Formats: sequence, C-alpha cells, structure tokens
Amino acid sequence: MNPYLALTRPGNVILTAVAVIAGSFIAAGDNIVDFQIEILIASISAMKLAGGGNDLNDYNDRESDKENHPNRPIPAGLVSAEDTLIFSRILLAGGLLVVLFGLANKLPFIIALIGTVALISYENQLKALGLSGNIAVGFMSGAVFLFAGMVVNDPGPTLWMFGLAFLATVSREIIKDIQDLEGDTDRFTLPARIGITNSLIIAGTILIVAWSLSYTAIPQFDGMALNAYVIGISSANVLMLVGFQNARDENYFSGQKRIKQGMGVVMLAFIAAAGL
Repeated sequence: MNPYLALTRPGNVILTAVAVIAGSFIAAGDNIVDFQIEILIASISAMKLAGGGNDLNDYNDRESDKENHPNRPIPAGLVSAEDTLIFSRILLAGGLLVVLFGLANKLPFIIALIGTVALISYENQLKALGLSGNIAVGFMSGAVFLFAGMVVNDPGPTLWMFGLAFLATVSREIIKDIQDLEGDTDRFTLPARIGITNSLIIAGTILIVAWSLSYTAIPQFDGMALNAYVIGISSANVLMLVGFQNARDENYFSGQKRIKQGMGVVMLAFIAAAGL
C-alpha cells in the first residue's frame, strides 16, 4: 500500500464516510434521496478530515510508535515526519473547504470546524493529559453523527448516536491507553496516573452508562422497528461486554476491538430501525 494512503488509515476513513451516510439516513429516513449531493459532499469532507487527523496522529506519535506500532509508515522509514505533517495540513484544510463552499447550510461547517479544533488540540496538548484527551476523541467520534444530521437539516434523531458513540469511544480509548502504557513514556495518560485497575473501573462504568442510554431510545420505535432495534442494540452490548471482559483478562487489543465492533452494530441497529 502507498505509504501516504496508509497514513490515513483507509479502513477508518471509509468507516467515517459510512457513519455520515448512516447518520443522514437515521435523521432523514426515506427523505434521504432529497439530500444525495449534500451527503456526498459531507462524506468527502469527513473522509479528508479523518485522514488528516490520522496523519497528524502518526506525526505526533512518531517516537512512541517505534515501540507501540513499528510497522506504521514513519517508524518504518517509508515517509518522513515532515511530509506527514504537510499531508495532514492539506487534508484538514481540504476537508473544511469542501464543506464550507460545497453546502449552502453552514451548520455542518461549524461542527466540522469545532471537531477539527478539538482534533488539533487533542494531538498537540490534550492527548498527554489523560482523561481529557479521551473525552476529546469521544466528542469527535460522536460529532460525526451530529454533522450528518445537520447535513439533512434534522440533527435531533442523531443525538442518541452522538451520546452512545461518545461514551463507548471514551471507554475504548482508556483501554487503548492501557494497551499502549509501556510505550507511552511521553504521555500522562489515565492508566499512568491512576493505574490499570482503576482505569478499567472507569472504562467499565462508562460502558454501563452507554448500555443504559441505548435502551432509553426504545420508546422512539414500535412494531418491526422496535424488534430490529432491541435485537441490534442487545447484540452490540453483548459484544462490548465481551470486549470489556477481554480487557479485564489483559487482552487489551481484543478488548478495544470488540468495543469498536459493538459501536458498529449500534449504528446498524439504528439504521435498521429507521428503515422499518
């Protein structure tokens, strides 16, 4: 794979576009056909911003990645740190400009701008400060759905997804910090501050809040939509529970992956319910 493409983490970039499309469908339902061009523009913008953010992450983590992720392009010697930073700036600026000039509605641009500021703040400062950095990542994950809702002029239905994505992501980020604890000598992460056991307690508590929130959305649905949502959300919660148990068993990589998969199933549950 081209190292510049690898820097963007194509899988994550594609998932970001899927999240925009999913959020738009959750908000607009059958009316999504009226916003095809707007959703395309928003998806392109989100992909650029996600790719630029991943580039910036690799630039700032270039030293710790020598131990934590030695196969990434910078520690592997496939691309220079300076070129990575330039590429990141081009993608971030491009993502903002696409949504600013491509959409008549400027609310999505405001969310994109806030998300970009949060991203840069996270990478340059908040990442090293533990829980505040995890919260910033959680906000950025949830903001994708608010962004999508604003693209179709109805962010209300996406508030549930914002909350669930925010909480699940914060929990997952804490587990990722535990996974990278040994190599993160330059970061004052939550596990480094309060220890692995206490960090797992906080991650688990946040997941419990997310599970509880997921069931409070049930009154929105009825009939087949209700069945689809309950089955989907219950499956997602089981996946995340398995992930948390993996983390408790010190299999942190599998744990955070299962939580991420659970988040994907949550999104599918909302899509299925919105379509019925």
